Amino acid sequence: MNTERRWVIFDLGKVLLDFDFAIAAKELARYSPQEEEQILESINQSPLLHTFERGDWSEAQFFQKLSVECRLEASLEELKKGFAEIFTPVPSMVGFMESLKERGIPVMVFSNTNVTAVDYIRAAFPFFERFDAYCLSYEHGCMKPDTTLYGVAQLMTRCTPGNLLFLDDRAENVHAARQMGWNAIHHQAPEDSIEGVNQWLGA
Repeated sequence: MNTERRWVIFDLGKVLLDFDFAIAAKELARYSPQEEEQILESINQSPLLHTFERGDWSEAQFFQKLSVECRLEASLEELKKGFAEIFTPVPSMVGFMESLKERGIPVMVFSNTNVTAVDYIRAAFPFFERFDAYCLSYEHGCMKPDTTLYGVAQLMTRCTPGNLLFLDDRAENVHAARQMGWNAIHHQAPEDSIEGVNQWLGA
């Protein structure tokens, strides 16, 4: 009989939290002669952002690079605030995660993200403290769908791949999880993901 606990592993953005980089572009445009659209190109899944989310740059280095590229004239605190305040919870998914915790099922955040976003999320959304483990790209020097990061996440659970279920909104990240032997759901609609997790758990 398999006595290992089963883990449910959540992507963060577009699963538990919605986000919109256009909000950041509009806020940062207050400090720049550039148009919002130009700033958006610099921060929305851009090479600049990915370098930051791999942990290759410190927070100060990232905002210095961004300030040069976008001609921003603002303090570090103003830039951090404008960049990070882009998130809103997905209530059904947050509630479901908390119901899993109440059932004794361990949960993890597994996310491509950055220290500025995480500091803001931790302060703004109490549910973020409820997870049993966190695998965050910038802390490990690589990003999904690099299977190296999946290996790090799996080690945190101390489980075999078949006892892990991962939810992510990006198909390439789901594919990488399945390559690792994990169970995975391509998250699109909360009700479908919740049903899929409950079926897997036998609920």
